[in-house]
Amino acid sequence: MEKAPLLQASINNGSNLDEEESFGGEEELTENTKNELGTINGVYVPCLLNILGTVLFMRIGYSVGYAGWIGTILIFVFSELITILTALSFSSIVTNGKMAGGGAYYMISRSMGPSFGGATGIIFYTTYVANCAFNATAFVEDIIQTFYPDSPHAVTLYFYHGTLFVLLLVALGGAGAFARVNTLLFITLFTSIIVSLGSLMFTSHSYHVESLPANGTGSCNSVDDELHFAHNVTYYPPRSERLVENFYPSWDSNNDLVVVLALIFTSTCGVMEGANLSGDLKDPAKSLPKGTLMAKATSFTTYILFTTMLALCFDRRSLKCEYLILQKTAVSPYFVVVGIAMATLSTSLGALFGAARILQAIARDHILPLGFFAFGAKKGDEPRYAVVLTWLFANGFGYLGGTSVRGLATILTDFFLTAYALVNLSQALLSLTAAPNYRPVFKFASWWSSSLGFILSIALMWYLGPIYAGVTTLLWLVLFSYIKLTANTEKDWGDISQALLYRVVVARLKELVQRKDSAKFWRSSVLLLISDADVPLLTFCKYLTVDGLYLIGVTNIEKEEEDKLASASKRRPTLMQSMLPFHRSAMAVTKAAWLWLVEHARLDAFITVANGYNLEHTLRTLISCAGMGGLVPNTVVLPFPEAGAQQAPDYVSRIDNQVRNIYDTSSVKFRERTKALPTKARQAERERIESLQRKPCKQPTKCLVCSCQSSYNSSLGLHNKPFIKLLGECLDAEKNVLLVRNSKGLAPLFHGLQERHKLMPTNIDVWIFGEWDWETLEENITLLLQHAHIMQKALGRVTKLRILQLVRYFFSTEQNTLQEQLKDLVLAARLPMPEILVFCAPEANKDQSHDSIQHYTHLNEVVAANSSNTTLAFMALPTLPNILTEDATDHYLKCLDTLTAGLPPVVLAAKGEPTPILSTHI
Repeated sequence: MEKAPLLQASINNGSNLDEEESFGGEEELTENTKNELGTINGVYVPCLLNILGTVLFMRIGYSVGYAGWIGTILIFVFSELITILTALSFSSIVTNGKMAGGGAYYMISRSMGPSFGGATGIIFYTTYVANCAFNATAFVEDIIQTFYPDSPHAVTLYFYHGTLFVLLLVALGGAGAFARVNTLLFITLFTSIIVSLGSLMFTSHSYHVESLPANGTGSCNSVDDELHFAHNVTYYPPRSERLVENFYPSWDSNNDLVVVLALIFTSTCGVMEGANLSGDLKDPAKSLPKGTLMAKATSFTTYILFTTMLALCFDRRSLKCEYLILQKTAVSPYFVVVGIAMATLSTSLGALFGAARILQAIARDHILPLGFFAFGAKKGDEPRYAVVLTWLFANGFGYLGGTSVRGLATILTDFFLTAYALVNLSQALLSLTAAPNYRPVFKFASWWSSSLGFILSIALMWYLGPIYAGVTTLLWLVLFSYIKLTANTEKDWGDISQALLYRVVVARLKELVQRKDSAKFWRSSVLLLISDADVPLLTFCKYLTVDGLYLIGVTNIEKEEEDKLASASKRRPTLMQSMLPFHRSAMAVTKAAWLWLVEHARLDAFITVANGYNLEHTLRTLISCAGMGGLVPNTVVLPFPEAGAQQAPDYVSRIDNQVRNIYDTSSVKFRERTKALPTKARQAERERIESLQRKPCKQPTKCLVCSCQSSYNSSLGLHNKPFIKLLGECLDAEKNVLLVRNSKGLAPLFHGLQERHKLMPTNIDVWIFGEWDWETLEENITLLLQHAHIMQKALGRVTKLRILQLVRYFFSTEQNTLQEQLKDLVLAARLPMPEILVFCAPEANKDQSHDSIQHYTHLNEVVAANSSNTTLAFMALPTLPNILTEDATDHYLKCLDTLTAGLPPVVLAAKGEPTPILSTHI
C-alpha cells in the first residue's frame, strides 16, 4: 500500500521527518517522558520569583519619593491591571484544550497563526535572553559591591560567567532540578522580605544613618544611579504624619511619570513564567490560571505593604535619594543583600529556562530554520541544545553597558508589552468568533476584557517611548514578513481570520435580501459550469467578477452499480492531504482537485460540487442550488460544445497524478533521489518541495498541474438536445447565459497581463444584429454592454471598446441616425465613448431567413472581416428553438457553430434576469 505524503504537520510539534530522523519530531516525542510539575512548584513559585525582583528592595522607596504614596499605588494598580488582564486571557486560552510547551508563542501561534506566533516568539525569546543576562549582572554587582567593593573589573566578569555556568548546570538538570532550586530561592527570598518588612513595622525609635558628612547635602535628582547609593537616611516609626507628607507626587525634570511608570511596570511582569513551562506541567489547564493568579495576588499584596510602610517611615528626601534605604535600616543589611541576590538569581534562572523552551517550540514547528534546536531529551523532553544556545547569548549580552543597557531595557519592556498585547488580542478574537468549540473552562475573561488588555498594552508601549515603540513594531513586522514569505505557514491550527470573516459574512448575508435588487447596484455574479481545467475560461470569469460572486460548479458523477467500498480504495491521497486533509469522500476528492487549481491559478473563486448519477440532472441541481440567500449567481457561463474534439482524461485523476509526481515527498522517487543527501539537506529539500506546492503558479497556462492540452474539449459532455435544454432551464431560472467559444484564444492576453509584458492594444467588440429601440433595450443589448464594459475595465488600457451594429438595410441618411442612437445609449449608460460602427448587411443576406445556415454564414463573414484586431467579441445568443427535437437542436447548434467558426473568442449572451441591469437614473 502506498504511503501517504506527510503534508500535514502535527498540531503539537509540526514534525514532517522520516522515522530515521526523529530529531525532536513526533516519533521521538511519543517515546519521551514528560515532566509533571504541579501548581506550586511549576507556576506559583516561578511566577512569584520572577515578579518580586530588585525593584522591591531598591526602587519602591524611590517611587514613593517622586510619585507619592497615592501615585505609586495607582501605578501599581494600572500595571497590575494589564498583567492580570493578560493572565485572564491566557487562562481562557489554555483551558480550551491541551497545552504544549512554548508559552506565549504556542498560544499566539495556535490562535492567530504561525506568522503572528513566530514573530512574537522570537522577540519574547530575545527578551528572556537579555533578562537572564541583566539579572545575572545585577546579582554579581550586588555581591561584589557588598563583599568585594574594590575588586577589579576582571573579577566581576569571572564571577558573571561563573554564575551563568552554574545556572546552565541547573537548566541542563531539567525541570526537576529547576523546581528544587527555585524552592530554596523562594524560601530564602521570602525570609528576606519578612525580615525587611518586620524591620520597618516593629522598630519603635527614630534613628539617623549617615553616609555623607553631616553638612553634606549631595544631589539626588541626577540620572546617574551611582549617586543614589551614598545618601543620609532618617528612619521614623510608622506615623500617619509621614504618610500625609508622602501622599502626593513630587516630580522633577529627570524623574517624572514616564520614568516611574516604566520602572514599576517591569516589576509586575512575570505572568508568563508559568506559561513558558506549560510543557512541563502535569495539568496546564488547571495549574496555569490558578498558580498565576495566586502569584499576582501575593506579589500585589507584598508591593502594597512595602509601599505603605516606606511612606509611613521615611521622609521624602530619604526616599528620593537613597536606593538602598531598606538595606541601611534593616535589622541586618545582609538580609536585604541576600534578598536582592535571590531575586536576581531566580529571575535569571527562570529566563534561561523559559527562553530555551520557547526556542524549542519554535524549532519544532519548522517556521524558521532552527530544526537542530527541536531536540528534546528522552527524560522530560528537556531542550538541552536550546539551553546551551541561550546560555551563550546571555554570556554575550553581559558585555553591554551604560546607555546601551538603558535603551535595550526600554525595548525589552516593549517586547513584553507586545507579547501581552497579542495574547489579549488572541483571546478577544477567539471570543468574537463565537465558535462552538471555543469553550474554555476558565470563564473569567471576555472579549471586552481582553480587548481592554490589548489596548492598554499598546497604549503603554507608545506612551513610555514612541521611538522605542516604533523600533519594536518595525522589528516585529520584519520578523512577521520574513516568516510569512519564507516559511510554510499553512498549519492545521485553524485560521482565526477565516472564523471572524465567517461570522461577519453570515451576519451580513442575512441582511442581503434578493428581492431588493436594483439596477443601480447590479453586478455580474457568475456560476461557471465546467468539466476540465480550461484556465483561460476560468480566468475570463475571474475578470468578469472582479467585484462579484464567482462560483465554479463541477460535478462528481458516480455509477449506480459502483461499490462504495471499492471506490474508497481509489481515492487519491496526495490531493486530499494537501488540500482537504480531514475529508475522504469522493466529492471531497473532486473538490480538492479544483481547490488546488483555484489556489495555484489565483482565481478568487468558490468551488461547489454536486454529486449524482446523471450528468444532466446534476448540472440542473447546480444551477438551481448555487449560492445562498441574496448571494446567488445571476449569470451562468458555459463552454461551447465543440464537436469532434478529443475529450480530456478525467481531470481529477490527471491533476492528482501530476501532483504526486512533482510534490509527493513520501514517494519512492523522492527517497531514491535524496537518499545520498545528509539528513539536514534531505529535510531542507522536503520542506522546499512542500512549500512549493502551496505557492501560486507564475504561469498557470504553462504549468503541468494547472493547464490542459489545447486539443482537449472542455465542454460539459452533454449531447445537443440536453445541452440546449439546459440553456433553456437557465433562462427559466431567471439567470443570464454566457456561452463562450474559443476561450483558449484569450490565453496570450492573460499571460501577457500576468507577466506584465508590453501588449499591443486590442478591441473588445459588442455586436448588435438588427435594429433596436429603447423599449427592447433590456432584452439583450444591456447585458452585452455591461459585460463588455466590465471586461474592458478589468483588462485596462490594453483593450478598447467598440460597438458594431449590423442592420439589413438603411438609407444613406439613416446611418448617422443609427450612430447617434448608439451614442445616446452610451451616454445614458455613462460609458467611456467607444468607437461606433454601423454596417449594412450584404445583399445576399437581406432576404434570407434568420435561422438559415446561409444567414449565419454571411454574419460570420462580416464579423470576421472586422475582427482583425479583436480579442473578444460579445454577441446576442439567438433565440432557442421552441420545440426541442433532435433535428431542431442539431440545427440550432450548427447555426451557432457557423456564426462563431474561425472568429476570435466569442461570448454569446442571453438575458434571463427579469429586472433591468442598466441604470440610467440617479
